[in-house]
Amino acid sequence: MSVFRSIATGYLGAKIRNTEANDALKARVLETAGTTLLTETIPDAVAAEKERKSNYDILVGRFGVNGGNLMDASGYTLNENTMSKLEDDLKANNLNEEAIKNANFETSFENRYNARVKSDQEKYNPILKQLGIDGIGSLGYNTVEALVKPESMQTTTKDQMTDTVVTEQTPIEYSSMQMGDYFDPMRSTVELGTPNQVDQAIQGFRGFDQGIIRDATGAFVGMELFGEKANERNAFKAVMTRIAPNYVVGDTNKADLTSTAGTANQVLFDQTQGYIGDQVLDGYQSATFKEKIRDKSFDINRYNASGFSETFNNTYQTDEAKIVALVNYMNDNLPTRSERLHFAQSFAANIKDSDGNNYRDLLLIAIDPTLIIQNN
Repeated sequence: MSVFRSIATGYLGAKIRNTEANDALKARVLETAGTTLLTETIPDAVAAEKERKSNYDILVGRFGVNGGNLMDASGYTLNENTMSKLEDDLKANNLNEEAIKNANFETSFENRYNARVKSDQEKYNPILKQLGIDGIGSLGYNTVEALVKPESMQTTTKDQMTDTVVTEQTPIEYSSMQMGDYFDPMRSTVELGTPNQVDQAIQGFRGFDQGIIRDATGAFVGMELFGEKANERNAFKAVMTRIAPNYVVGDTNKADLTSTAGTANQVLFDQTQGYIGDQVLDGYQSATFKEKIRDKSFDINRYNASGFSETFNNTYQTDEAKIVALVNYMNDNLPTRSERLHFAQSFAANIKDSDGNNYRDLLLIAIDPTLIIQNN
């Protein structure tokens, strides 16, 4: 890759007036590029695709085609480390195998393989043409594809979606391909109490008291929240469930709700607003926003920022690298959907990529494409 970057930014843009020197330079560049393709790029791609296909086959044997497809789409098939992470995640979570078995996924392993090949073609063919490689042996990505493609896919990589005959215009509903949506964190045996007891314990945090319902005598009878505020409460409770074993009262299996709620509030802040403000964005701050749902209005926080922090920019220099890093953070550190959703909803609404796409929206789409409609 380094030779291509040098060519694109240096050699090809140089103003070389001497024809003989230019020819000599091109010859050296072609030799280097050809050597890199044959000794690094192609062999590395072959090895990576074979490893990914091998891991996919293993997962298909354990979880069926749908399971292997989902886990590949979630990046677990890439290498030994990602496969090891899958084992850790499976130990920490109950897997809803029935939901996976009955899911209707939009893409398959073969679809994604073909997309990777097409992406490589679009990325490298213009460079190859500038180098003239396609004119000295036709070393283009048709040849590379044949070399890279795993043997078992040599005759089966045709996009299955292209063979689908559409007989009507009814939109197809596809299942989520986010692995976290099929994980249910192992439940603690520690009891938090009844839903009303938990709601009473958390009412003093984050404006949850806006949803309190009282009877004619003024006694607490429940809590009703909607929209972003309801999800924030779900995320709060998910953290409480996770940390409850640290606050068991004596020899009982019950947690101290006051202590659990207090710590959960800090944990939720640290993994969401704290992380975003300390490690991702500069000038990150909130403003109160009214959200009205079902004739009820709730004060929620919406956030803005001055931009990405210098450290985050230096580490993740492209739009793609930034969104991948943020999605990976959510998937790796926030075990429940409600916590990931709260993270996305807490991201600065004014931060956009170079194409004008809002990062907050991109994070919501990564969780579930329908959320962008529900939350805007």
